[in-house]
Amino acid sequence: MAIYLNNNVGIKLATAAAPTVPSIDISSYVTAVTLTQVVDEIEVSTFGDTAHKFAAGLQAATLSIDFLNDWAAAQVMTTLNAAFGQTIAVSMITVKGTAVAATNPSYQFSILVNNLTPVGSGGVADYASSSLSFTVNTPVVVSPTVAF
Repeated sequence: MAIYLNNNVGIKLATAAAPTVPSIDISSYVTAVTLTQVVDEIEVSTFGDTAHKFAAGLQAATLSIDFLNDWAAAQVMTTLNAAFGQTIAVSMITVKGTAVAATNPSYQFSILVNNLTPVGSGGVADYASSSLSFTVNTPVVVSPTVAF
């Protein structure tokens, strides 16, 4: 059984200058993350079938991420602001700090940075934070061998 605490997920983003190489580790700023994958259902029922039949069509995915804003060079907000309107690569791992394996695969995909809350949200004594959802622009590749 491979049950784990969801408190050590690793997340890296590429930069606008190098959009295909995830190099900025934002893991320490992330407070929640969800990668949702779906596939279109294409009906393939024919005459004589007694129930609907479906085949898998195109994939779609969404990356929802909550994080504490940081405007330092090469951190969360500077990376996302520079990439606004562009597609950048993302690398994730279930348990950061351990080896990539069948029970701890890496996830590779690209997102369209199509929305931002650069000032963030929060009250007077709160940390500035953002909750964003990005459209995934590529298939999600799950690998037991590709390094995080």
